[in-house]
Amino acid sequence: MMQILIAGLGAMVGSWLRYGLLTIAPRVFGPAKSWMIMVINLSAALLIGITFGMHLSTLQNAFWAVGILGGYSTFSAPIVELADAFSHPGELPMVLTKILIAFIGGVPILLIGVWVGKMF
Repeated sequence: MMQILIAGLGAMVGSWLRYGLLTIAPRVFGPAKSWMIMVINLSAALLIGITFGMHLSTLQNAFWAVGILGGYSTFSAPIVELADAFSHPGELPMVLTKILIAFIGGVPILLIGVWVGKMF
Protein backbone atom coordinates (compact mmCIF):
# COMPACT_ATOMS: atom_id res chain seq x y z
CA MET A 1 0.00 0.00 0.00
CA MET A 2 2.89 2.37 0.81
CA GLN A 3 4.29 1.96 -2.72
CA ILE A 4 0.96 3.01 -4.23
CA LEU A 5 0.80 6.13 -2.07
CA ILE A 6 4.43 7.04 -2.79
CA ALA A 7 3.94 6.50 -6.55
CA GLY A 8 0.75 8.59 -6.48
CA LEU A 9 2.49 11.43 -4.68
CA GLY A 10 5.31 11.33 -7.22
CA ALA A 11 2.86 11.24 -10.13
CA MET A 12 1.18 14.35 -8.78
CA VAL A 13 4.52 16.19 -8.72
CA GLY A 14 5.49 14.89 -12.17
CA SER A 15 2.21 15.92 -13.76
CA TRP A 16 2.55 19.40 -12.22
CA LEU A 17 6.00 19.67 -13.82
CA ARG A 18 4.66 18.57 -17.20
CA TYR A 19 1.69 20.94 -16.98
CA GLY A 20 3.97 23.82 -16.02
CA LEU A 21 6.28 23.20 -18.97
CA LEU A 22 3.38 22.90 -21.38
CA THR A 23 1.87 26.11 -20.00
CA ILE A 24 5.01 28.18 -20.46
CA ALA A 25 6.01 26.59 -23.80
CA PRO A 26 3.94 28.94 -26.02
CA ARG A 27 5.47 32.03 -24.41
CA VAL A 28 9.03 30.71 -24.47
CA PHE A 29 9.13 28.72 -27.72
CA GLY A 30 6.39 30.28 -29.86
CA PRO A 31 5.60 28.11 -32.88
CA ALA A 32 8.05 25.44 -31.69
CA LYS A 33 5.83 24.79 -28.65
CA SER A 34 4.45 21.64 -30.25
CA TRP A 35 7.89 20.06 -29.72
CA MET A 36 7.65 20.43 -25.92
CA ILE A 37 5.91 17.03 -25.64
CA MET A 38 8.89 15.54 -27.48
CA VAL A 39 11.34 17.25 -25.11
CA ILE A 40 9.36 16.03 -22.10
CA ASN A 41 9.13 12.43 -23.31
CA LEU A 42 12.76 12.13 -24.38
CA SER A 43 14.00 13.74 -21.16
CA ALA A 44 11.74 11.34 -19.24
CA ALA A 45 13.30 8.40 -21.12
CA LEU A 46 16.77 9.61 -20.13
CA LEU A 47 15.81 10.18 -16.49
CA ILE A 48 13.99 6.84 -16.23
CA GLY A 49 17.11 5.17 -17.60
CA ILE A 50 19.22 6.96 -14.99
CA THR A 51 16.94 5.86 -12.15
CA PHE A 52 16.97 2.29 -13.46
CA GLY A 53 20.76 2.31 -13.69
CA MET A 54 21.03 3.59 -10.11
CA HIS A 55 19.26 0.46 -8.77
CA LEU A 56 17.06 2.43 -6.38
CA SER A 57 15.17 0.77 -3.56
CA THR A 58 11.59 -0.27 -4.26
CA LEU A 59 10.12 2.82 -2.57
CA GLN A 60 12.61 5.17 -4.22
CA ASN A 61 11.82 3.63 -7.60
CA ALA A 62 8.08 3.95 -6.95
CA PHE A 63 8.51 7.65 -6.16
CA TRP A 64 11.01 8.66 -8.86
CA ALA A 65 10.55 6.35 -11.87
CA VAL A 66 6.93 5.26 -11.57
CA GLY A 67 5.63 8.38 -9.82
CA ILE A 68 7.42 11.57 -10.80
CA LEU A 69 8.74 10.45 -14.19
CA GLY A 70 5.60 8.49 -15.02
CA GLY A 71 3.50 11.57 -14.26
CA TYR A 72 5.96 13.86 -16.06
CA SER A 73 6.05 11.84 -19.27
CA THR A 74 3.08 11.75 -21.55
CA PHE A 75 3.44 9.02 -24.09
CA SER A 76 -0.30 9.10 -24.76
CA ALA A 77 -0.05 12.68 -26.09
CA PRO A 78 1.55 11.67 -29.43
CA ILE A 79 -1.33 9.23 -30.01
CA VAL A 80 -3.90 11.98 -29.40
CA GLU A 81 -1.90 14.30 -31.66
CA LEU A 82 -1.94 11.61 -34.37
CA ALA A 83 -5.72 11.19 -34.09
CA ASP A 84 -6.13 14.98 -34.41
CA ALA A 85 -3.82 15.05 -37.45
CA PHE A 86 -6.18 12.79 -39.38
CA SER A 87 -8.62 15.72 -39.32
CA HIS A 88 -5.85 18.05 -40.58
CA PRO A 89 -3.92 16.04 -43.20
CA GLY A 90 -1.35 18.81 -43.69
CA GLU A 91 -0.09 18.20 -40.15
CA LEU A 92 0.23 14.43 -40.58
CA PRO A 93 3.85 14.31 -41.87
CA MET A 94 5.15 16.41 -38.94
CA VAL A 95 3.16 14.39 -36.40
CA LEU A 96 4.44 11.10 -37.82
CA THR A 97 8.00 12.44 -37.74
CA LYS A 98 7.65 13.39 -34.07
CA ILE A 99 6.18 9.97 -33.20
CA LEU A 100 9.07 8.21 -34.92
CA ILE A 101 11.59 10.39 -33.09
CA ALA A 102 9.88 9.69 -29.75
CA PHE A 103 9.73 5.95 -30.10
CA ILE A 104 12.94 5.32 -32.04
CA GLY A 105 14.92 8.01 -30.23
CA GLY A 106 13.61 7.07 -26.81
CA VAL A 107 15.33 3.68 -26.70
CA PRO A 108 18.92 4.90 -27.16
CA ILE A 109 18.26 7.81 -24.82
CA LEU A 110 16.94 5.38 -22.21
CA LEU A 111 20.07 3.24 -22.60
CA ILE A 112 22.29 6.30 -22.21
CA GLY A 113 20.38 7.05 -19.01
CA VAL A 114 21.00 3.54 -17.70
CA TRP A 115 24.71 3.94 -18.42
CA VAL A 116 24.79 7.32 -16.62
CA GLY A 117 22.77 5.94 -13.70
CA LYS A 118 25.27 3.14 -13.16
CA MET A 119 27.89 5.77 -12.43
CA PHE A 120 26.07 6.77 -9.25
